Amino acid sequence: MMERSRAIVFDVDEASLVSLRQAFSEWQVEVSDRATIDLLIGGHSLGVVDLLVLGVGANVAESLGLCRVLRKQLDSAHTPILMRVAPGEDSLVRAALEAGTTSCLVLPVHVKQLASMATRAREGNQPGRHTLNLNRAQEQDHWRDDGGQG
Repeated sequence: MMERSRAIVFDVDEASLVSLRQAFSEWQVEVSDRATIDLLIGGHSLGVVDLLVLGVGANVAESLGLCRVLRKQLDSAHTPILMRVAPGEDSLVRAALEAGTTSCLVLPVHVKQLASMATRAREGNQPGRHTLNLNRAQEQDHWRDDGGQG
């Protein structure tokens, strides 16, 4: 029997949770509480996780700190982290990416966006992918023109 993929959700509104469950209907979607966050800060591991989804709570600094803690977790080093942000929060998007978020989605989050983001995140950082110059491609693209004299 194949093990189901696992997503853990932190500080997510009900509408986003419904979208997550629709987008990943075959997945085990777990909603975390404050106790789980406290355990993570204390150094405990989440185990194997295929996707982490973070909402931005009232305390933005705490949300970004949680992202940093999750990124440092040994088991989540390659796990995509999605942060949901409100419209017009460009500075928060930059801060979230610097904190280790794989991708940000502007609210309201739709099922197709979630599925597409998860697919892109699992493919990894590829040449030519827009990353706000925060993360460079993991390998050189030999087909990309350097812009020099032709």
